[in-house]
Amino acid sequence: YTPPTKGILSCLPSSWVPYAELIRLDKPHGIYMTIYPYALGLLYASQLTSESLPPNVVLSRFLNLAIWTFLIRSAGCAWNDNVDQDFDRQTARCRDRPIARGAISTLQGHVFTTALLALGFLSIQNFPLESKIDGAATVLLTCIYPFGKRFTHFAQVTLGLTLSVAIIFGPHSVGANPLSQGNFLPTTCLVSSIILLVIFYDVVYARQDTVDDLKSGVKGMAVLFRNWITTLLLTLIIAILTLLYITARSLDLGWVFFGLSVAGPA
Repeated sequence: YTPPTKGILSCLPSSWVPYAELIRLDKPHGIYMTIYPYALGLLYASQLTSESLPPNVVLSRFLNLAIWTFLIRSAGCAWNDNVDQDFDRQTARCRDRPIARGAISTLQGHVFTTALLALGFLSIQNFPLESKIDGAATVLLTCIYPFGKRFTHFAQVTLGLTLSVAIIFGPHSVGANPLSQGNFLPTTCLVSSIILLVIFYDVVYARQDTVDDLKSGVKGMAVLFRNWITTLLLTLIIAILTLLYITARSLDLGWVFFGLSVAGPA
């Protein structure tokens, strides 16, 4: 392990660096992927309300959701690294993570995770009860996720479910009901498309660890479908586009949605 000499981590006190590494502060692509479903859920809420949402309400909720996303995603990274530390020591890409290399103890990792979760729920203290329940479901799924790699090849499904809760969380945060009778079909399709999109992303990302995962016994869809990756990814793409099409038809969305969300990826 070599301490960082450039980037944001090099600007921090040395005692902070392991914790910044633990939450992937230097790898913001994970934050972008996590916040996207929440932004989408908030935009989706505008389709479910009879009156337009005031811009100040949308902006306020988005800022709250951005803070929530950062904190809960950070807690998820810390929890995952603590649970997976033995596997990480056997994986080239992960063996220098702070818990795996001993820079942060198991207890320190758990205390840090708990503090992040507490701050996360503090950031949504003014949200409706339904949103807080959605938040609790997100945390529960986050806690379950790393154990999936031990017992099933489909831990990516759990990760997809975790992030897809955001599609329900967003409308609930502004008082809309995404699960009412008239909204159930488009909500189900949009949630399902996010699940599959996350699976697609994580399978592509996990391919780099396939050799190490086979040695250490870590399960995953990238391992299970390692000889049929192209077929799996094409199937996921077709399913995602189909679900987005049904969502658009159900909500009578215009050509902009079809062009950007359906035809664009195709």
